[in-house]
Amino acid sequence: MNYIKSAKQFLWPEVLISNESALWIIDCYRWALDNFDSDEFYQRAQLIQPDNHFFPGDVSSVEEKAENIFKHSLKYAGLEHWPIRLRHTNLQNQQRLEPFGLKKIERNSQSQALSKIINAPHTIDISYNRQLALKPEDLASHFSHMFAMHLLKEASQLPPGGIEYAVEASEVLAVFMGFGVLFSNSAYTFRGGCGSCYNASANRQASLSESEILFALAVFCHLKKIDTKRANQGLKKHLKSSFTIARRQVENMLAFDEVLTLAAAQ
Repeated sequence: MNYIKSAKQFLWPEVLISNESALWIIDCYRWALDNFDSDEFYQRAQLIQPDNHFFPGDVSSVEEKAENIFKHSLKYAGLEHWPIRLRHTNLQNQQRLEPFGLKKIERNSQSQALSKIINAPHTIDISYNRQLALKPEDLASHFSHMFAMHLLKEASQLPPGGIEYAVEASEVLAVFMGFGVLFSNSAYTFRGGCGSCYNASANRQASLSESEILFALAVFCHLKKIDTKRANQGLKKHLKSSFTIARRQVENMLAFDEVLTLAAAQ
C-alpha cells in the first residue's frame, strides 16, 4: 500500500504492519464513524463469530445455506431495512453498484426500529459463487463485503486515499461492521503442495493482507472494549499470536488518542 501521509513515526519493539498502513486503517475508522452510523457501531455492533450462535439454522442445499448465511449477515450489518436480495447466480454477473442517494445512513442490527424498507430507486441484487458455499466464513465475508461496497457508494466523503483505495476501504468497513474475525480467517488460504489441490473459486479474494485485516480487527476490539481472549475464540490458531501483536500495536499508538477522544464524545 502506497498511501502517503505526513505523520509522526512511532517506535516500539514489535509491530504487525507498517506505520503507514496502520495510520491509513485508523483513518478509515474515522471516516466510517463519520459516515456509517456511529451509534450502531458503539451501541449495537457485535463481534461476529463463526459459530451456530451467530449463524443458526438447518439447511439441506447450497441455496439454503447461502440464504441462511445471507439473512444473518444482512442483520448483523444493520441493513435489513435496505431493499437487498440474494440472487442465486454466478458471481461474475454481480450487479453494478448504483447509489440510492441517501441523505443519511442509518443502520440497526438489534431492533425492528428500521424494519420499514427505505424508499429506494432500485433493488440491490447480491450474487455469489456457489463454490464459496463450501466455506461458510468466506461466503459470509463475501456478503458483508458486498454490503460494505454499497454502503461506500452512499458516503458523503471518499475514503482515505481517495477512490483508488475504495476496495481496500470497503474491507475495513466490513470489519467495522463486526465481520473482522470472519475476514481474518478468510483473508488467506494455503494453496498446498500442488496446484490441483487449490480451488481459487472456492476462496474469497482479499485485497488487504491478512496482517492488515488483523490490525483492523484489533482497532474494532479496542474501540468496543472487547478483550483479546474473546476475539481469539473464533480466530484460526495460526492468527492468534499475530492478533496479539496487532492489539499491542493499536494500544501503543499515540495518534490513536484522537480516535478515543472522538469515541468519548459520542
